Amino acid sequence: MNEYSSQHIADIHFVYGLCNGSANKAVVEYARRFPNRRTLNARTFVRIHLRLAENGIRRLGNERTRVLSLQDEHQILQMITQDPSLSIRRIANRLSLSKWSVWKILKREGLHPYHFRRVQEILEPDYVRRAIFCSWIFRETRYDPNFLKRIMWTDEATFTRSGYTNYRNEHLWLQENPHAIRPSSFQHKFSVNVWAGMIDDILIGPIILPETMNSPRFLNFLETNFLDALLELPLAYRSRMILQLDGAPAHFALLVRNHLNAHYSSWIGRGGTIAWPPRSPDLTPLDFFFVGHTQTKSVCKCAKYARGVSRKNNSSSKRIARRQGNDPALYATRCTKSNSMSAETRRSL
Repeated sequence: MNEYSSQHIADIHFVYGLCNGSANKAVVEYARRFPNRRTLNARTFVRIHLRLAENGIRRLGNERTRVLSLQDEHQILQMITQDPSLSIRRIANRLSLSKWSVWKILKREGLHPYHFRRVQEILEPDYVRRAIFCSWIFRETRYDPNFLKRIMWTDEATFTRSGYTNYRNEHLWLQENPHAIRPSSFQHKFSVNVWAGMIDDILIGPIILPETMNSPRFLNFLETNFLDALLELPLAYRSRMILQLDGAPAHFALLVRNHLNAHYSSWIGRGGTIAWPPRSPDLTPLDFFFVGHTQTKSVCKCAKYARGVSRKNNSSSKRIARRQGNDPALYATRCTKSNSMSAETRRSL
């Protein structure tokens, strides 16, 4: 606010309040009252109002606004170094500074408020298993650069009516607040279980599963719906395919494993010819791409989906953009990161 005099600030704030906090109306009223002054935009009214609400009047007459000292900057950076999760408000309160001053220092140092990302918990024994699996992937791709194209990645997900909404990314760009609402709690709830597979850049499904999946139902799925979906694949894929399962209880049952051993020379999973590391959704393209992508596209339509579409099994296959799904380069990067984490864990142990 140093570019405006105290009188200008008072006039700006007065007009903003006169217009009941409508910045657009304040622009018109301010231009009408002070035609010889510089034309202001709506953001100026909002910014000055927020600054006054946050800092108060720091400049009266010849009184100057406090200038940040080197000691203030050092204390701010020291507090962030000791605890990167501190909020700007808390730092400002502890040092008796404005939030704007703290934010300006952090921005100048190139610091950004990155958000936490929810991930699957990994136990200590899992790191070694993940390292073994990733080493196997690297070894096979060294002999056959197209090895990843042979793996049929599979995953299952449950879509509910409430779903998951990231409200931070939902907004309406309007001049006036419409007080828009979006229902998030429902009296009547339902869920839809979905299976999908991916081999190379071919997406299979999604296929609707029974509400409760147990081993007999999963075996029936392998012998019917999954088999029908496989028949749509080119023979070149089916003849060398390696099936991947994530080791869910329904996948680990003896009758399911006997079926897999009888029909597949090699398969990845719990108790399979290649052990799948538990709690490793980040190593499945279906989990880190398809599930999230499908939730974004279909959660809002889940009511219609559950009323009628869920009775139909969509086993059609289609190709997807390689940059979105089963990208070998992306998968190699994930395996490299997993190996690095495993090595650090082994050193710490």
